Formats: sequence, structure tokens, C-alpha cells
Amino acid sequence: MKIIQTIEVKQRLTEKSKQQLMQQFTKQKQQLEQQCEQLIFEQKRMEKQTSFPSKQIKEKFEREMQVRRQKIAELDFLLEQLRILPIGSEIKEREVEAIIDIHIGARWTPQKTIVIEDGIVVDIREE
Repeated sequence: MKIIQTIEVKQRLTEKSKQQLMQQFTKQKQQLEQQCEQLIFEQKRMEKQTSFPSKQIKEKFEREMQVRRQKIAELDFLLEQLRILPIGSEIKEREVEAIIDIHIGARWTPQKTIVIEDGIVVDIREE
């Protein structure tokens, strides 16, 4: 019998991967900040050009900006945590699904983990 099992993929932190993650988080943060600036510009433009009440426009744009500010705060937290983490630490990158073959009498391993380092699989654990 074949079943689908979720497998956790962890990344072992190296200088290279730490730098890449910091760049990735910083880039995402900059994009979100640019989106906030664009929203402010769009809000002012809409307030001048449309007949909608200014209050409704402001509330709509404020909700959108709040979502982005929350994501920026999360990225700031991740950047700070990344600065603290020592090289060699393992961080959860994602989960993948795999098809495994089971049969009567087979040993059941509740969780498998794949560890990658700089994009190369270095360990497969059955925990």
C-alpha cells in the first residue's frame, strides 16, 4: 500500500545560506515598504479624483497598509532571529509530501526529516 506522508525539510545554516536569507528578507521588506508608499500615493490620488467619501477610501487603504506593516514587523523579527542564530543551526524551511510504501510488518516511523546545506541534501532522518 502506498500513502502520502509529510516530510519536514530543514536547512542547516551556513555563512552562505545565512547571507542569502538575510538578503531575501531584506528584499521582501523593501518591496513591502515600496508598496506602502505606493498605497499612500494611490490613496491621495483617489481622494482627489473620486466621489467616494474620503473616510471610506482612507479606511480601505489603511487596512491594506496595516497588512503590509505586519509583514514588515514579521520580517524584522526574522532578521533579528537570523542574526542571533549560530552557524550550524537547523531551521525549518518547508514541508513536502512523499509517497511511501507500507506493508504489514513494516516498521512505522512517525516523522522523516530531510536536512539540506547550501542546497545539497546532507541527511535524511527517521525520528
